[in-house]
Amino acid sequence: MFDPLPNPSSPPLILLVDDDSKNIQAVEPLLLKHGYEVVAATSGAEALIKLGTVIPDLILVDAMMQEMTGFDLCRNLKASDLWKHIPVIFLSAATDKEFVVKALEAGGRDYLTKPFHGMELVTRIQVHLSLQSMQKRLKAKLQERNKLLEVVAHDLKNPLGGIRFAAAMMAENKENLDSRTNLLVESILDSTNRSFEIVDNLLQTRRVEDAKARLSKQTLDLIDHAERAVQAFDHHGKSKNIRIELDFPKSEIPIKADSAALMCSLENLLSNAVKFSPKGSVVRVKVNSEDGHGVFGVHDEGPGITEEEEKLLFQKFTPLRSPSTIDEASTGLELYIVSELMQAMDGVIRHQRSPNGGACFEILLPLSK
Repeated sequence: MFDPLPNPSSPPLILLVDDDSKNIQAVEPLLLKHGYEVVAATSGAEALIKLGTVIPDLILVDAMMQEMTGFDLCRNLKASDLWKHIPVIFLSAATDKEFVVKALEAGGRDYLTKPFHGMELVTRIQVHLSLQSMQKRLKAKLQERNKLLEVVAHDLKNPLGGIRFAAAMMAENKENLDSRTNLLVESILDSTNRSFEIVDNLLQTRRVEDAKARLSKQTLDLIDHAERAVQAFDHHGKSKNIRIELDFPKSEIPIKADSAALMCSLENLLSNAVKFSPKGSVVRVKVNSEDGHGVFGVHDEGPGITEEEEKLLFQKFTPLRSPSTIDEASTGLELYIVSELMQAMDGVIRHQRSPNGGACFEILLPLSK
């Protein structure tokens, strides 16, 4: 049961595309009778011209038109950010299931065979318009929720910063405090540091969505980005007496990726490795090429990933049960963020089991041709 469409300020606009004027003359009065506005085009080329001046709520298109077929027109629509959201219903005399599959693969939402019952067409139009309206409402709600999350996270940082500053000032004078008070100050600092990391991770998930929308893939040197990421985490590793080793070939490894998204991915993998590595251990980073992909791998000497945890990898808010080595906070977002960014850049992230223990994560991105 679909929600009825909300009362719009103007009736829904339907673009009717058919190279047979008789079919247009048969369908257009039916749509007008049921309260829709109609714009007609007698070819795919004419439809694209009219789409330059109006944005319809739904498109009805004949599958087997001359010159530009309905399938070609639909593929053109789905390749455009301006038109790809418009639902397309195919109308065709062809009953072969291969045509139905071809229509759906081209991006169509539905397929009706001619001759069709008038009310069936109207009902299907109503269904797809209702779905479209529901998606818009859900998108608006999601944007509202994300904005609220961002505001709350930002606002939390101010009082947390005050608490952390006060505790840090007390810790600087610990010789004047008794042992019990010192323990409480350390606990406050630890708790505020955890809270800051949780807030930062929540904000980072919001930034990831923005980054995915603004991706600009270009040719990048994977080795250069790997060196910068390792350098950024060298100080954090030394604070835990962890050595980060980088192994890479002498020649460049050119890949297609977005620089900011790539750095975010590399740094999240390194952060995860250092977080779960014991003091005095080694985090090994290896960069190479494999089967048309550039590969960045991070191997730590921590507790590793259990079979049960492996099933939950790369899901949102699924922290690993293995404790970090200095009880650092973990929201389970690092691997999820990397997975989302890899998907947006046509790359993959994978976990490799190590016979010597520890965890090994690799990301693979297409080599630039």
